[in-house]
Amino acid sequence: MKAIVFDFDGTLTKSKKGSNCWYKIWEYIDDLAYDEMLYNMFKKKFIDNDKWFELIFKRYKEKAVKREYLEDIANSIELLPGAYQTLKQLHNNGVKIFVLSGGVRQIIESVLKREEVDNFITSIEAYDLIFDESGKLVGYSQPNLHSLERKEEYVEQIKTQYGLKSKDILFVGNGSNDETVYKSGVKTLCINPDDADITNRKYWTYGIENCNNLTQILEYCDLDKHL
Repeated sequence: MKAIVFDFDGTLTKSKKGSNCWYKIWEYIDDLAYDEMLYNMFKKKFIDNDKWFELIFKRYKEKAVKREYLEDIANSIELLPGAYQTLKQLHNNGVKIFVLSGGVRQIIESVLKREEVDNFITSIEAYDLIFDESGKLVGYSQPNLHSLERKEEYVEQIKTQYGLKSKDILFVGNGSNDETVYKSGVKTLCINPDDADITNRKYWTYGIENCNNLTQILEYCDLDKHL
């Protein structure tokens, strides 16, 4: 294996079902009911992905979300046990490690830095919340994949950019929004499923229903050496 692509929320992290970076922000500002309303509108296709995030941003501005909130939230997020050992072993075997998430970049980066695994990561693809010098929310930007429903396009970008073949890459995720990655032809591993169908072998090459330690994924990584 030459590359591994991780989802973040509930994949690299300890997380209760349905709890992700966005949920934690809504919880922090005590506005979960509004979050649920927007999500249901999106799921029922009353709004598309772009409109959904436009409305999220508008509400966050109304609620005066600040940069410091993201740090507080990041401090509440823990990586799965064995994450440091696993990511270090992958890195030392020359495996490029990517994080592909529909979450918030600042939160992801803060967690990875705190856990001292940020130097093992090749790149992170996620949403950015943009703040001014005072910490006030002023904008946001979407990741290159542009939609939570087209993660396979990002995997294709990795293949092209790094000259990799499908057999060189493993994708690790846990949600239904990860289930299109199989279209890229790479191997896929579902761990600690949230709303993913771990039994569907069209979507998932492998599955670990209860992954309590991230080192459990190493048997699927085809590494040349172990530390």
